[in-house]
Amino acid sequence: MENPQQRLQPHLRPGEKLLWSGQPDPRVHFMPFDAFFVPFSILWCAFAVWWTWRVSTDAGPRWWSPLFGLLFVAMGLLYLVFGRFIVKARRKRRTVYGLTDTRAIVVEGDRRVSDVRVKDESAQVRKNRDGVHVEVVFGGAGLQTAQLNSGMEIFSPGRPSPVAFFDVADGEALLRELNRVR
Repeated sequence: MENPQQRLQPHLRPGEKLLWSGQPDPRVHFMPFDAFFVPFSILWCAFAVWWTWRVSTDAGPRWWSPLFGLLFVAMGLLYLVFGRFIVKARRKRRTVYGLTDTRAIVVEGDRRVSDVRVKDESAQVRKNRDGVHVEVVFGGAGLQTAQLNSGMEIFSPGRPSPVAFFDVADGEALLRELNRVR
């Protein structure tokens, strides 16, 4: 894990004070959305395998039909079932969170920075089932935030997602500072 304070320093405004910093825990893989999506991805793969087998054994199949089916099998196995967890863990290792006296800041990788004024946005706070990790979503609600932190965000490019802190292990300290700022 990196030093979040060092990564956030260049993004602070003059006079702004960093109150809390942290990173998502890359060991947390599942979230509530997965109760739906894991069975869906298994059914997707099963159907894609069945369909591919079916069109390749039919009399006179078109040459491209099995290839089309293999594309869906590959997408199902390589991304829906396994790959999204790898993508999610990699993104978590490259992400840092910061809470200042005015803003919530998320820095992903080297280029993507998003922030929101904490006092201007509502905040949804949810503790994970383990009772340790915390999720805070600023400004988003309901279905808009359902797929966040699932690895499926890549299927909605261009749609702005709310600023959010996911799978924070130091949840009590974050919530204490958030309450102080609000």
